[in-house]
Amino acid sequence: MSTHGFDPEVLRRELRLLTPDQPVLLSPAEDAYLRHYDIHFTEQVVGLRHHFGAIDAGSHRIAAHLWVPADPAGTAVVVHGYYDHAGLYRHLLRHLIERRLAVLAFDLPGHGLSSGAPATIETFDHYVAAFSACLTALGAHLPKPWSLFGQSTGGAVAMEWLLANGFTSATVPFARVVLLAPLVRPYAWGMNRVVYEVARRFIRERPRTFTVNAENPEFIRFLRDLDPLQARTLPVQWVTAMVQWRRRFERYPPSDIRPLVIQGHADQTVDWRYNMKVIARLFEPRILFIPEARHHLVNESAAIRARIFQAIDGELEGLSAP
Repeated sequence: MSTHGFDPEVLRRELRLLTPDQPVLLSPAEDAYLRHYDIHFTEQVVGLRHHFGAIDAGSHRIAAHLWVPADPAGTAVVVHGYYDHAGLYRHLLRHLIERRLAVLAFDLPGHGLSSGAPATIETFDHYVAAFSACLTALGAHLPKPWSLFGQSTGGAVAMEWLLANGFTSATVPFARVVLLAPLVRPYAWGMNRVVYEVARRFIRERPRTFTVNAENPEFIRFLRDLDPLQARTLPVQWVTAMVQWRRRFERYPPSDIRPLVIQGHADQTVDWRYNMKVIARLFEPRILFIPEARHHLVNESAAIRARIFQAIDGELEGLSAP
């Protein structure tokens, strides 16, 4: 047992299949995990049910959570970003649950408690397969209407799934799509691409730099010092998979789906100027810019999060985006 109350490797191996029809009896390690990330919402919301376990996605075993309120008004599906996992999204998860939404959140392959080499992937198709597997396994248990939330790489996964399946505004199963600082191309890619082309010939990974990606010092310290599920390297393989995905993604024909895109001007993780142009060509987005916001929008300062959640509330209520 680690100082965090749970051993990630043991917990990952011992995850049982997620079975929404059966009550969950948490092990001490699972309970410690939920408390460490402050996502033990069943102690905070009367009548809330929480189902936690694994879903088979073929090439990977996916750790997933499903929270269901007593009288759900719909479902939110949350897809996290690179280096992240569901445990880091407590602010967004709690906000959605307090709006009486059931919430499905899962760890992408190579992240959190899901299987796979840390922070890497052979192809982004495995991320999309994990997303599809969760919907297939749990779709019958998700109250409608559905809303989709994707942060950064999670936004890339959401957009890829929408376009690869040829959905239109009339056929997409999600009534609302919200993209938070979505990835298309990383920040300063012109320079970093040269570094990547050289590096991929000689190294397999390099040490990770914990950048200040939110106006929230507490969150940055937690990532660096207190999160045992954080990868400490940047695998070159992941960058290769990202490059291959982007080449395909930008060639898709346009869709009439109208996502709400929330983006910070102070973001130095993704190349937001370039990304917004691509997204505007492929979708019919409504874009909310928050000048002082950085990249990790779901863990920004309380003041910035309040503006983000206000926009999300308006979207869920069917109001026009700002």
